[in-house]
Order: sequence, then structure tokens, then C-alpha cells
Amino acid sequence: MQQTKQNSLKPKTKDKYFIAHVWWIDALLFIGGTILLGGLATLLGGKMFSFEGYEMPPATAPKIVFPILWSIIYIAIGVSTFLMWRDKEIKSKDRKINLVLYFIHMFFNVLWPLFFFRLNLPIFACIWFIFLIASACIVMYRFFNANLAAGIIFNVYTLWLIYAFYLNLGLILLNF
Repeated sequence: MQQTKQNSLKPKTKDKYFIAHVWWIDALLFIGGTILLGGLATLLGGKMFSFEGYEMPPATAPKIVFPILWSIIYIAIGVSTFLMWRDKEIKSKDRKINLVLYFIHMFFNVLWPLFFFRLNLPIFACIWFIFLIASACIVMYRFFNANLAAGIIFNVYTLWLIYAFYLNLGLILLNF
């Protein structure tokens, strides 16, 4: 009887990533880490240059929308990555590949504001954006295959990136 009770307390998987009492540490690392990367992107971007005097593309959201939505989006990206990481059905090797691809994507994400806002290189930033969206699509595909919820959340973010690309490209086409 004692032996059976002890065995039932052990994790059902031998994978070291699924120790039940540390799920919240993973959540804190992925969600908090993604928020920190978003903060780094904001710092690298510096103060947003004024769009006064520039013609903006149709359907441009009010300026106040962007910091609010980006904050929500970075939390969502972190949740998506956490869900993918904690899914017990994913092989450890695939989980690590997904994480590497996620960080490659975040590299493109973090540097875009630097090129667009601080260095005022909208054409280069638009080209950079192509790599940003391509890497987001790869991560989204991998996350969909790994965990449906993670893929759906990342898909919403990818759609937002397409809208942001439209704004970047529209600004160039209308003003340069």
C-alpha cells in the first residue's frame, strides 16, 4: 500500500521539464522574459518620431492604440511560448528547436524599432520586416503543430505584424 501511494506522487513523465511544482517558474520566465524583450525593443526604438507632416496609410490606428496593444501582444506571445514549452506531447528535441526559432524571431522583433524609430530608416525597416514576418510564420507553424492554443495565440500576433508591415510600407509609399 505504501509503495503504491509513493508511486502515484511521482511525475507521470520522465521528462525533466514537467516537474509539476515548477510550472509557474516556466510561466514567469517565458511571459516575463517576453515582456522584457518588448521593453528592450521600446528602449532601442527610443522616442517615437512624430508622424506630423507625413501622410499615413488608410486604416492607421490612433497613436494611443500601439503601446496598449503591443503590451497585450507581448504578454500573449509569452503565454503562447509557455504553452508550447509545457505541452507534454511535444518531444524534447522539437521543443528546443521551437524555442530557438522563437528567439531568432524575437531578435528580428526587438531590432525593428531601432531601425524604424531611432535610426529613422523606414525603407530598411520595411525590408527587415519581411524577415520578421517570415520568422513569425515559421514559429506560428511550429507552434500550431506543437500546441493548438499556442499556435492560435501566435497567429493573432502574426496578423498584427502584417498590419504593422502595411503601415510601414504605406508610410514609405506615401512619403518617400
